[in-house]
Amino acid sequence: MVSHVRLQYYQHRYCLVCMTGSLGCRWHRYKQSTRDSRKRDLVIFSLLSATFLFCIFLLYCIFVMRNDFSDLNWYFYSQTKKWLPVYSIFLIVVCVVFSYLFILMCLSLCHLLQGHQLYTHKVHAVFILLFLGFFISLVVTIDEMWREEWAIVWLSLQIFGPYLQVGAVAVMTLMSWLIARQWFTLSSTYGQLLCLMVYLAVMTGLYVAPLFINSPCVVLISELPPRPRLLAHRGASAIAPENTLASFHVANQYNVEGFEADVRISLDGVPFLLYDSTFQRTTNIEQVFPSLVNQDASFFNMSQIKQLNAGLWFLEHDPMYTVGQVSEERKWLYRNQSVPTLQELVEYTSSTNKTLMLDIRNPPTGHPYRALTENNTIEVILQGGLRPDSVLWLTDSEKGAPEGFHPVAANRYYPSSHLHRNNISMVNVMFNVLSSDNIQEYKANNISVNIHTVNEDWLFSLYWCMGVSSVSTNNCQSLSTLQTPIFHLSPRNYLILWMTVDIMSALLVITAFIVQRLRLRGTNYSPNMIKY
Repeated sequence: MVSHVRLQYYQHRYCLVCMTGSLGCRWHRYKQSTRDSRKRDLVIFSLLSATFLFCIFLLYCIFVMRNDFSDLNWYFYSQTKKWLPVYSIFLIVVCVVFSYLFILMCLSLCHLLQGHQLYTHKVHAVFILLFLGFFISLVVTIDEMWREEWAIVWLSLQIFGPYLQVGAVAVMTLMSWLIARQWFTLSSTYGQLLCLMVYLAVMTGLYVAPLFINSPCVVLISELPPRPRLLAHRGASAIAPENTLASFHVANQYNVEGFEADVRISLDGVPFLLYDSTFQRTTNIEQVFPSLVNQDASFFNMSQIKQLNAGLWFLEHDPMYTVGQVSEERKWLYRNQSVPTLQELVEYTSSTNKTLMLDIRNPPTGHPYRALTENNTIEVILQGGLRPDSVLWLTDSEKGAPEGFHPVAANRYYPSSHLHRNNISMVNVMFNVLSSDNIQEYKANNISVNIHTVNEDWLFSLYWCMGVSSVSTNNCQSLSTLQTPIFHLSPRNYLILWMTVDIMSALLVITAFIVQRLRLRGTNYSPNMIKY
């Protein structure tokens, strides 16, 4: 007699097949296993976890380094003479790799939750090693070419620290369900004790971390320092071609305190505005004077300089990714910009009653006006009707400024006593120079601090909370709209947030361990007992 009774019933679990297939290429049921994971696979999982955390760190660094993304792009332009959005390329590549590693992490954690053997395919293992090597190379590259940017990562922790702590507690709390399950499956008492101690140490460290977070933005709103004044760095250079009259006209619409400009002197002794030593990056010199592309800008006379277009490059390359926001009327204005003389800027500054910060760049040795650069600049300022005391003259602390002008010590930290002896009441430094203590020292001694270049809202907010007097910025159009610092918390609200998150986390962790214990109580756990 033939029986038609089904001898065995297989439940189709397509999600499980996709999980094991995607991670280990185990697409058939007979290849799936609930046995203990091999040491090889545990090592690969550990390597994956380390690479994933490294990727998160790099992604965070790249996001906060956006404040100076244009500097990275300009550096590669100076090396290759070709415009490439290098920062965006780095960001896209790291985001793609992060997505891949995130998927692998999710698949691995799902294996652990389901009680399945971890099995990572060799192809994934090779990619993990390659990406780890890529991240290490990227960090070394940043350290070699862009070392000052590590300072901005440290600064970001001062404002984001409270929120990063909350996020870390939340992630570790969510992981407690998996950690508790794995802990109860360990057969070794010593292994259980070690794992429990490590987990408790990590959680305790996260719970008490706010005791060591000293964020300037955790302060009562009534105790906030005055809002820093804005100096338009080369004009509104995020939305207009830098060091052009159009850029300064646009900046004036955003209620800036003053303008910052770079001054060079022409072969016939006329001061003009330019940051670079050549015209290659910011003009159309390749079309007008192709044989003089690499010539120092100070060896052109003013009639030659005025033949160059100083606005087209901005529209063609879109270096700040903002051209799409520019109106057609402004684009027409930008297309017709020439390299301005200092006299043109001085007259405009005088008419708007703004201050003017000048960074004077001496010409090379052999230039006929090398010794007269400062005198010619002073003459133009006085003839243009601008009061000398409204001109911020960047200098070192020993040389000082011409009589009547406002001296500003530049580039490095000077003790307050040294500045007072030299009658200097203002410093202008990059964000990586001064610590919070240095800023407080200057405030206590009535010395104004200007930080450059501050482009992101969070960095402006941080320096607002620190109490700096002013900042130089490319993004005056966005910083001018901030009425209060972002990520600001009162001490009381921060205490409530901290205690609430920690207490809820501790309760959830305890609950996870209790529930997992109840689920496994009365069983001699073996992975082979899990039904799938």
